[in-house]
Amino acid sequence: MDTPWWQELWRRHAHITTPLRERGLECDIEFGLSAHIVRVALPDDSYLIISPPQEPPSERPPGDPEGWIVTREDPDDQSLFEVLYDSAPSDDPSTSQRPEARHGGSTQPLVAAIDHRLGRLGLLPHPASPANSSESSHLPEPVTPRTRPGRPKSR
Repeated sequence: MDTPWWQELWRRHAHITTPLRERGLECDIEFGLSAHIVRVALPDDSYLIISPPQEPPSERPPGDPEGWIVTREDPDDQSLFEVLYDSAPSDDPSTSQRPEARHGGSTQPLVAAIDHRLGRLGLLPHPASPANSSESSHLPEPVTPRTRPGRPKSR
């Protein structure tokens, strides 16, 4: 954490980690499949993964992707896999664009979506101030939790 490399990586993700830490959430930065991700511990022992699209790898710098994907998972309940937000652009013309796709890599709607969902679940230790949460009432509900196929239960 004291290395210049880590501090630069943390700085590049501060626009995500700072508002979440202000809400009492513990954040860390890890390396995902092909990009850095923000992992957020939740009070119920589940966690959020906030990442840019992992495939194909992006040429954009860490913390500034073309879109964000936020999932909620639980290490003890592999059936819990919920997509809270997905603003990643789709290259598949047969796929309908998600409403969040218009936001691309913007973090304000991303944080508002997290506020909205975690607030509904009662998992937000310190709710956002009213000035920061005004957008959240206009957000769609997240995708229904689903079982992740082919993933063995870890212990």
